[in-house]
Amino acid sequence: MDNIDNITNLLNQIGVIREKNAEILEASGGMFNMFQVCRVDRRETIHSAIIAEFLNPKGSHGLKHKFLECFIAKTLGNDFKDVFNFKEARLYTEHQIPSGRFDIYIEDNSHPKNVIIIENKTNYDDQSGEQLEKYYIWAEDKSAKNEIKNFRLIYLTPNGDDIVFKNGEEADFDYIPISYRDNLIEWLEGCVSIAARFPLVRETIVQYINLVKKLTNQDMDTKNKEEIVNKIVGNPDFLESAQYIQEIWNDCKRQVCKNLQTEIEKTAKEFGLFRSNRADYNDVGNSDGGVRVDLKRDNWDFCIAIHHWGINTKGKNFGVVISIGYEGSMLGDTYDKLIECTRDAKIKRHDHDYECINFEEIFEPCWAKAQRMLDEKENFVYKTVKYILEVLEQKFFNQAT
Repeated sequence: MDNIDNITNLLNQIGVIREKNAEILEASGGMFNMFQVCRVDRRETIHSAIIAEFLNPKGSHGLKHKFLECFIAKTLGNDFKDVFNFKEARLYTEHQIPSGRFDIYIEDNSHPKNVIIIENKTNYDDQSGEQLEKYYIWAEDKSAKNEIKNFRLIYLTPNGDDIVFKNGEEADFDYIPISYRDNLIEWLEGCVSIAARFPLVRETIVQYINLVKKLTNQDMDTKNKEEIVNKIVGNPDFLESAQYIQEIWNDCKRQVCKNLQTEIEKTAKEFGLFRSNRADYNDVGNSDGGVRVDLKRDNWDFCIAIHHWGINTKGKNFGVVISIGYEGSMLGDTYDKLIECTRDAKIKRHDHDYECINFEEIFEPCWAKAQRMLDEKENFVYKTVKYILEVLEQKFFNQAT
C-alpha cells in the first residue's frame, strides 16, 4: 500500500471514529450543555459562584446543608464534619478581608466559629502561594483571638496542584490541595445522588460535571482522541501517514484561505463591490493564519467585513465572521441606520466599536467549517453578502444599490 492509500485509509478510519462518537453524543443529548453555551470555560469567578451555590445551605437548590455536608465529608473528613454546625452555616463569595478576598468563605455559628476558606484557581497561578499564606496568617490571628476554633484552608485547582512560590520554595503552612479532576467531580457525583428526587437540580449538576470533565480532559472528546491515538500508534504505516499530514497541515490551511479569497472575489464581482485596503490582511503562513477582506462601494463609510482566523487572541478556534464594519462617528446618521439594521434583521451586535453588526460567529474547528461554507450547497459567503445587501437596501435605498 503506498503512502497516499495509507493516508486515505487513516483519514477514513478517523472519520468513522468521529462519526460514531458524534452519534453517541447526539443520541444521548451529550452535546447540549448550557454552561458551555454560556461560555463558562475557565472563568474563575463563575466557577466559584456555581460551586458556592451548591455549597450554600440557603441556596436555591432547596436541599439545605446536604451538599455542604457531603463536601466536608469527602474533602475534610469526619473529624471536621463532626464539629461543624451545618444547619446554621453561612456562605460568602468574594469575601473581603484586609489582606485580600476569599473566593468562598463558609462559617458556622459556633462560638468560636468553625471556618472553611476556599481559594479557587482554574488555571495555574504562581501568585497563589502568597495569597494563601496571607489567608492562613489571618485565620491564625483570628484563632489566637479565640474568634475561630477550627479552620481549613482549601486550594482548589484543576489537578490538585501543590503551592510553589515564585522562588521555587514550597509552602510551610497547612492547607488542603484538592482537584477539579478528582475531588470536585467525586463530590458533585455524590450531590447527584442526594438530588435524585430534585430533577432540575440533579440535571444541572450533571451538566456541570460534564463541563468539569471537559476542562480536565475526561470527556467524550478526549476519549475520542485517545481512540484515534491508539489506532495510529498501533499501525506503523498510520504513524508515518500522521507525521506526513502534520507536515502539510499549514499548506492545507493556506489552501483554505486561498479558496475563501477566491469566493470573496467572485462574490464581490457579482454584486459590484470592491476591496477596501482599510484592514485587509492575509497571514496564512503560520498557525494563527487567516484572511480578512473589506468590501465596499464608493459612497459607503462602512464596509462588509469578511474574516477568517485560525485562532483568536485567547487561543480559541474562532472561525468565519461576516459583519458590517463602520468607519465613521458613532453619533452619525449612518450609524443609527446600521443599528436599525441590527434590530430589523435580528443580528447580533459585536463588542468592537467599528464592527457594529455580526452575521455569523462560529466557535468550532474552523478550518473545516470555513471550507464547508464554500461548498456549492451552502455557499455561505455569497448568501450572507447577498442578505446583507438586501438589509442595507431597505435602510439606505440608493446608498446600497
